[in-house]
Amino acid sequence: MEKVRRKNNKVKENKSDVPVKLSEDRIEKALKEESTFINETQLNEKMINDFYKFHRRKIRRSDYISLLFCGLVLIIIGIKYLLEGSDYFFGLICNIIFNALLIFLGIYLWAYALKYQKYDRKESKKIYDDDISTYINYYYFNDERAIIKNKIGTTERTYDCLEAIYETKDCYYILITKNSGYVMKKDSFKKGYEEDFHKFIKDKMGKNYKKRCHRKRIAKKNNTEEKEEKKTVKPIKNGQIKNKKVNKKVKSKK
Repeated sequence: MEKVRRKNNKVKENKSDVPVKLSEDRIEKALKEESTFINETQLNEKMINDFYKFHRRKIRRSDYISLLFCGLVLIIIGIKYLLEGSDYFFGLICNIIFNALLIFLGIYLWAYALKYQKYDRKESKKIYDDDISTYINYYYFNDERAIIKNKIGTTERTYDCLEAIYETKDCYYILITKNSGYVMKKDSFKKGYEEDFHKFIKDKMGKNYKKRCHRKRIAKKNNTEEKEEKKTVKPIKNGQIKNKKVNKKVKSKK
């Protein structure tokens, strides 16, 4: 009897799982249909580290510049008063110690400013119980909102609720808050084209869209590279090459 009950329970559970799966499939189909642009980005450690570096030096630029400026001022003051010295032995020692500390503090501020956060798998597994550098992010954009999905969950925001979107040479950085965001590659669009998305997101975001690359220069470089490749590649007739090889072999046999 217990075995029969267990089987019946399993059948009920399987039946209950079916509508959930169907509903998820329907939601995904509806998302794909209503979305103007769809992007599928495979993450890796380099992309995450590039985002950390960009966030440190570009997004939080005021903090970055202020740290460098303060460090430089401390180093200059320390070197200036260290070179002046003192006539008394005790005063000389105090002068050296105090100004050496100023110079050390200035160097520390420079090192702290230039150093940026790097991706750590151990920390990722502690926080998310997984390695997020292996995740695939799915991006859906329609006229009203942006939806981002991955293994962790779903993030849904209207465009006026997004902090900002930064465009770089290869990626878009979508900031949900000042200190958190997503990386979206330009060459990973599954629906729509990147050039059209650029115009679309620029209109939607307004002042919160910030460009950190020169699109015209990038386009010129790509065109020159394509032209150079075409020049280096010469049209070759496979039949003639094969015939020549065959003739050489025949001559060698003779």
